[in-house]
Amino acid sequence: MRKGIYLSFSLLTFYLAGLYRLDVLVFLFAAEILLFVWSRFLPAYFAGNLEFWIALGETQGEAKKKEPIHGKIMIKNQGMLPITLFTIVLKYENLNDQKGTKNVPISLKGYVSAKGTTEIPFSISSQYCGVLRFWLCEMKVFDYLRLFSKRQALEVWDSQIVLPQGGRIDLKNLEDHKIEETFWGPADVLREASPPDVDDVREYRQGDGMRDIHWKLSARNDELYSKIYRDEMSRQASLFLDLKQEREMTIEEKDAYYEIVCSIAEAFLRQDIRLRVWWYDAKENAMVIMQVNDRMELQKMLEELVGRAVFYFGDEAKEAIWLYQKQLGGTIHLSFNTKLQLKSQTEVLASFTKDLERRWISV
Repeated sequence: MRKGIYLSFSLLTFYLAGLYRLDVLVFLFAAEILLFVWSRFLPAYFAGNLEFWIALGETQGEAKKKEPIHGKIMIKNQGMLPITLFTIVLKYENLNDQKGTKNVPISLKGYVSAKGTTEIPFSISSQYCGVLRFWLCEMKVFDYLRLFSKRQALEVWDSQIVLPQGGRIDLKNLEDHKIEETFWGPADVLREASPPDVDDVREYRQGDGMRDIHWKLSARNDELYSKIYRDEMSRQASLFLDLKQEREMTIEEKDAYYEIVCSIAEAFLRQDIRLRVWWYDAKENAMVIMQVNDRMELQKMLEELVGRAVFYFGDEAKEAIWLYQKQLGGTIHLSFNTKLQLKSQTEVLASFTKDLERRWISV
């Protein structure tokens, strides 16, 4: 439409220049033709000088489901001319969605000065836990008169781990599931009468014994420090996450699994019980072991679980799990499977539904 109007105006100028023999109209027609040709090649020049990247900002590593993920699309113009209009298409998907649900693409537009940088903010939220991937798949840039455009595919993407919100559940008798361990495994003997070797020191934590405080160093630095023994013993619970699935889990089922794991870990933290969470990594054929002693470590564990753990089929993990069980003394104290059952050995302690409601089997 714009081209038709422009060419019609140029033809009118040419007609009037021939009719009235005016030099000014001849120059005007020549300028219109040159501008038309220049506009034809301008979008290609613009497209070749644009650089895109995605900046997640403060939400990186802290996003939770149903909460907005704020980000910016950064555009840098390396050319000598300003770009008055370009459009980009932003798509996103949750990698846990095996159905491949297509979300509505977001079309954004903007402008950027010569040798300048501009940013376009966006906000996306996910209804489920998982890895949310979003990418720029296409851009379109226009000349100044919008007569011509250049469309170009993009491969600019980034991802964000979306963590569970966590729901409060009250698990009873958690103290019964604490086990006593040394650094290398379960303790089967008492400490010898001789003082243990001190391997390192750390900042004092609530619950540390008076005899474990390094008094000389604490007095020197005016801050409490605790000793770390080479064979230091701890009282903690062990939770095995059984990621074996009988069929391909839906995104809703995986979301429920992550939510309940988060809620179980929070229940231990509320009672000041240290928790070791471990699972089988089907990609690396190895065990992943995470300590959860505070909120920061809980977030790191969830990021590792949601971002990298893979639900698997078959009995490929049996040997690796058995070897690690042997290191722990032959038992899995607590386990949580994809049927949303919390177990102690073969006894089902609690069975959960997808909305975190709980049916107690035994306590």
